[in-house]
Amino acid sequence: MSVESSRLRILQLLSENEMTVTELAKALNLSKSTVSYHIGSLLREGLVKVSREERVKNFVRIYYTLASPSETVVLSLKKSLEGRDRGELFRNMVRLLGLSLLNTSPYVLKRLGYEVGYAMGERNMTLDDLGDIWESLRLGEVSSSKDTFVVENCYFCRDLPNVGRSYCKFDEGLIAGFLEKSTGKKYRAEEVKCWGMGYDFCEFRIRKLK
Repeated sequence: MSVESSRLRILQLLSENEMTVTELAKALNLSKSTVSYHIGSLLREGLVKVSREERVKNFVRIYYTLASPSETVVLSLKKSLEGRDRGELFRNMVRLLGLSLLNTSPYVLKRLGYEVGYAMGERNMTLDDLGDIWESLRLGEVSSSKDTFVVENCYFCRDLPNVGRSYCKFDEGLIAGFLEKSTGKKYRAEEVKCWGMGYDFCEFRIRKLK
């Protein structure tokens, strides 16, 4: 596994759950020293942070998580959801941020979506409610079931080229954050079909985490 792919896998895992170096090493089949080196680099770059410390006998167990995006950016996106032109402003902001972060920090983009989705959600809301919000913001036409969320005419990736991978990391995070706020349980939303993968719609597969 290359250095860059190792770093991306660490960011992916930490975007879903807080983990220790030992847990990351086991999940990635890497040595703890290698994972510690990568964690040190990611800490210095501000991409991960210490989420908590737990004293166990004679040592301290340190948990890491993905660093939250700038509070200013998150607040700006939340603010864009208010007012008469909320849909247009929100779409433009996400598209601008997304295209700039997609290649360099996709999991930071996903975390940003999570923060916004969590702010949008309310207790006992459902995927149907999220679909209504999605359409009211003109982010696309939505159909959903218990474990899928399908978007036609996606505001973010419609007409973008086939690059062999998905574009909509922000939306993955938004769906997961919305569901966590609504249900109190953690979810993973994974885009399995996208304009970037040669489809003319986006499909997200949703799974509740243990």
